[in-house]
Amino acid sequence: MGFAALGLSAVVAVGGGIWWGASIVSSLGESSPDITAIVSSTPTAAADATATAAAKPVSNACTPGEGDRKSGEGVITALEHAYYKLRSGRAVRDLMVANSSLPDAATIQAGIDSVPVGTAYCLEVTAIGPNTYSAQITEVRPTEQSQFKQRISTWTEPDGTVRVRSIDEVGE
Repeated sequence: MGFAALGLSAVVAVGGGIWWGASIVSSLGESSPDITAIVSSTPTAAADATATAAAKPVSNACTPGEGDRKSGEGVITALEHAYYKLRSGRAVRDLMVANSSLPDAATIQAGIDSVPVGTAYCLEVTAIGPNTYSAQITEVRPTEQSQFKQRISTWTEPDGTVRVRSIDEVGE
């Protein structure tokens, strides 16, 4: 993840099995620079002029699409898409190495369920080494936004499928 608004901010305290959801919750208090756009998909936020004025729209370029399993950048994008758009813990976990210490699908789903439906996200992924990436996720909720950074490592299966091996929270 959004993982990932798990964006794919969410977020992430590795270990203890609750990292995915904890990352989103722990990032809520952080402030972040303003981003360029948010298209609200929730009727309540659309009707609430204060909430709409508080957040600017997220441009389409900000949310990079569905991703794929062909590259590190692609699988990270797919993870955040599964977290924020599909809202599926199972889909997120399926993008991860099976025997990794990352959380199970139920724990990931609990983190997803803590994020309001309609939350938008921006994802910036940068290669920082072989199979190692820096991910910056800006999560835009109807009334607030937060930003978090992760270091994500990937693994390429013998068939060429790329999966997420680890996700670590990176401090400022």
